[in-house]
Amino acid sequence: MAWPSQDITIAQAARRVEQFMERLGTGPAVIVGVSRGAAVAMRIAFEAPALVRGLGLPSPWNYASGDMQSLINRLFRLAEAGDMTAHADLFLRYSFPTTASALHALEMERLRTLILEQNAWAVVYTWVACLACDLRAEVGQIKAPCLIIDGLNDLFAPPYLARGVAESLAEVELEIWEDTGHFPFLEDHERFNRRLDLFIQRCLLSTEAV
Repeated sequence: MAWPSQDITIAQAARRVEQFMERLGTGPAVIVGVSRGAAVAMRIAFEAPALVRGLGLPSPWNYASGDMQSLINRLFRLAEAGDMTAHADLFLRYSFPTTASALHALEMERLRTLILEQNAWAVVYTWVACLACDLRAEVGQIKAPCLIIDGLNDLFAPPYLARGVAESLAEVELEIWEDTGHFPFLEDHERFNRRLDLFIQRCLLSTEAV
């Protein structure tokens, strides 16, 4: 069934994931979401804690701060004008540090291609959803263990936003990686996968102990 662009919200995305998980019937899971995907994951953990065993949260934020809001407004205007090439260039410039841009040209080109394939109006409404999202009250009520990984060079969602999320969570491991930006799982995938695997194992062992 089509998902009308104007219905795109963080809360609506969370409900759809919840419905999908309930249909699968696989029990509580470790949910991993990056950036606005992290906002969706946190919303699920707040609304449906029985579905969540743990949260992996790369580059999370619980509201659009002043700096982030300004950047999203620029991205919004470019997508609204249908200039997805300029939109992709701006997004990638703020997401990857200069060193990563040189080292991970292939990953960046794949991401650029993915961005350019998106419907411009769907992107517009997605940015509107980000601007409207404020989870500061809800995050403090999440009880699931969480792993936060952010890059020191993340200019899209600067590390102070990740630290703000971490300060509100009941059980959290926070890591700020010096050599990465907004996508640590692309820039150092082996390190990211190892770290995430350790976290998942800890979540599984914790559940078995109970």
